[in-house]
Amino acid sequence: MYKYPLLILVLLVSGCAANSNHSISNSLDFYEQTQNNDKMIVLYKAALKTKENDTTRIKLANAYLSVDDYESSLFTLAPLLQKSDVAIDILEIKAKALYKSEDFDNALLTCEEIISKNAVNPEVENLMGLIYAEMHQYEQSRIYFNRARVHFHDDIIIQNNLAVLDLLEGNPQASITRLMPLYSKDQSDIKIRTNLLISFSRMDDMKTVRSMLTASYSPREIDEIITALAELKPI
Repeated sequence: MYKYPLLILVLLVSGCAANSNHSISNSLDFYEQTQNNDKMIVLYKAALKTKENDTTRIKLANAYLSVDDYESSLFTLAPLLQKSDVAIDILEIKAKALYKSEDFDNALLTCEEIISKNAVNPEVENLMGLIYAEMHQYEQSRIYFNRARVHFHDDIIIQNNLAVLDLLEGNPQASITRLMPLYSKDQSDIKIRTNLLISFSRMDDMKTVRSMLTASYSPREIDEIITALAELKPI
């Protein structure tokens, strides 16, 4: 897939532990509502020290996943993965952590295990599309993205993923055709905007690239973005 340089993303994207079970619970309610994953990790660990609980362990693994600590996420799941019948939500976290760790073969095996338990799972089907794209198996990738779409996964996510697939297959015009209706409705979506900028740059249409950036960035910043786009390669 395309790995966006930090420069593009930067320019485009304009507690102590509690002492009691009651205070841990109250603090978790607050941090879960505010999605403060670092604080949640501290409190989930504190709760598990007091009492083992599968639900809390799953939440801890998911929090680790959210802060890109994939090894800790998998380590936290290990006791649950040893059970005879592993729940789908646990396998989903495992699959995502393996994918993010770039262990694509095992991520795919885990996704297939999920699908064997639940044949219709649009989030996992989308993940399988991402995995196959990383493995350069673009035909299979497109099959699973469209399968996720048939099963009503988020249209914007799927269209973005299909647009990146168009780019990887050397068809930037198809990517533009796919994304322009979405961009016309919502110009604030960073992924739509970035993929469109990449697509227009691949078409050597720098006039459109500049017009998309002029309202938000200085001429120097636009030149830096265009330079970064020119250097961007699929990985």
